[in-house]
Amino acid sequence: MWLSRPSALLCGQFGALSRLLLRVVSCSQTNAGAAVAAAAPPRRYCFAVNSSADARTDSSRNPESKRRVMPSNVEIKAKVSDPTQFAEKAAQLSQSEGTIIRQHDTFFNCSQGRLKLRDFMNKSGQLIFYERPDTDGPKLSRYSISPTNDPSSLRAVLSDALGVKGEVRKERRLFLIGQTRVHMDTVEGLGNYMELEVVMRPEQTVEEGQQVAEDLMEKLGVSKESLVTGAYMDLILNGQKET
Repeated sequence: MWLSRPSALLCGQFGALSRLLLRVVSCSQTNAGAAVAAAAPPRRYCFAVNSSADARTDSSRNPESKRRVMPSNVEIKAKVSDPTQFAEKAAQLSQSEGTIIRQHDTFFNCSQGRLKLRDFMNKSGQLIFYERPDTDGPKLSRYSISPTNDPSSLRAVLSDALGVKGEVRKERRLFLIGQTRVHMDTVEGLGNYMELEVVMRPEQTVEEGQQVAEDLMEKLGVSKESLVTGAYMDLILNGQKET
């Protein structure tokens, strides 16, 4: 059926208007979608962040974090009046004659704790950092150790960097009794001493380590009156000479 000219013009104008409206609506939807996308945060910010409690839990599960925990000893140091008798008791308890170790310890200036280089006089050594209270009787010592195959060069570098606090030379006789290292030391300029180092197990408390040390001290015949405080370096600096 043929339309009149006015009707055809009207239909054509209506069709053009419809197409224009469709483009406007389509453009509006596109812009609205873009606006929503722009307003929405990036996907990476949608992940939950662990709380401090979660972080601590994750850290406890991470084996790497456990390496940061410093090992510890419970220690006792005492003057020995009869080294022969002490060595006999230690040999009996350890069922060995002990091992002789020569040591040259160099202490360096340190803002906290103690830092020393132990030279075994056989081209091997250890750099040792430790912290412990200066009290007599059993005391907890935390430490970290790094071995070295060139103690002489390391001593030179640390001496230049930090300065030397002092030196200790000794001959040590080591006995192993259970979880305890028993040292009978002849210290140059000081005389004869003994040290007990109870190597703490992860599940043990400080009180349990102290009990082990006190029981062994009694078996070795070490009196409370003979107990000393501080390190050999402290005794040397304080001017305590051999008697």
